[in-house]
Amino acid sequence: MTGRTATRASLLFAVAGLATSLGAIGAPADATDWTFSGDLRAGYFASERTARDGAESDQDSFNARLRLVLERRLDERWTVRTRVAGRFSSEQDDTAVYLRGYAPTRTGTAFGDITLDEAYLGYQAPDDGLRLRVGRFQTAFSVPGVASKGLDRNDSPGVGVNWTDGVHLDLPVAGGWRGHVIGQYRNPKGSGGVAYAPLDFSDGNSRATVFVGLENKHRLGPITQRMLSLTWMPHSLADRGLADPAREDYITVDARVAAEWPLGAGGPRLVTGAEVGYATQTPRDAVAGTGGTGDTGGLAWQVQASVYDFAPNHHIGVAVGSADAGWLISPDYRPNDRSAEIRYQWQFLPKTSMEARVRERRELEHPKGTRARVDHDLYVRLTHKF
Repeated sequence: MTGRTATRASLLFAVAGLATSLGAIGAPADATDWTFSGDLRAGYFASERTARDGAESDQDSFNARLRLVLERRLDERWTVRTRVAGRFSSEQDDTAVYLRGYAPTRTGTAFGDITLDEAYLGYQAPDDGLRLRVGRFQTAFSVPGVASKGLDRNDSPGVGVNWTDGVHLDLPVAGGWRGHVIGQYRNPKGSGGVAYAPLDFSDGNSRATVFVGLENKHRLGPITQRMLSLTWMPHSLADRGLADPAREDYITVDARVAAEWPLGAGGPRLVTGAEVGYATQTPRDAVAGTGGTGDTGGLAWQVQASVYDFAPNHHIGVAVGSADAGWLISPDYRPNDRSAEIRYQWQFLPKTSMEARVRERRELEHPKGTRARVDHDLYVRLTHKF
């Protein structure tokens, strides 16, 4: 075993040992108060790229994500929860263990990083009433399906690690509707959530992001979900470039809907969904590098269709979507990209599944005299929950 491999293995076991030790500390007092759980996702990933100048490149690796949860129920309403999350790759250069308010990249943690992606106090009122989380937690509002993607908030998709620092208030409104208010802290050096350039949080007035949503998951005929939301990121958009001191508010609106139909008695079912978002203020084309002379577009959209149990415990789905260069907050769709994928999932054990995906991503706009960048990628991975 090489020194590099040994270091990775020892750190991995150290994290597992830390979480187990923490559980042991709390367990003797009342073992039923503490729960330990987690999940491991690992697989083979490969990709090919054709750049704007026609140059071709490829890469492949074995990637994994391990998450370990320690949770304690204080009483019938209050809970404390923490989770250690680590990303690992056969191609990583180093390993870093840290706890801070920002991730090292604009899309989350890097391979080799180990950190806390959850550490919060939670409250749940009786009868599915008010819910509250304070601290570091996960937020996810996505279109349901085998692919399950989102345009604004969908922390930690795939083998990624993201987080939200702040407060999440989730309360019943009326008629099955629930209101969501999320206040998120942004560190001057970055964020735990996805924030593509030229979003920037160095301005003192950009510390807080506000998300407000209205969601209904009560079934209405075939419709199973509908949601409207708004994201406000004050003084966070460097629309003239990061080197320019000017900053604008970045505001987006988003709407999603999903439906489900049976395809036979006790057999397969069709799940479909669509989402559309719009950013009211966007960076200039010169900043985004699209080759235009005005402001970038702010539209984003996606459509999904999945068939569950086309054979027992076998599911398949397709997802098609697009994000203009001015849509900067999706963990699943890059700015200035059109994406199409097909995904297959086999739940062969109650807590273990296999998933495979093939995807193409193609650049929407590019400078005159160049060609659109094209990426093809695939993966085969296993997910196990414990």
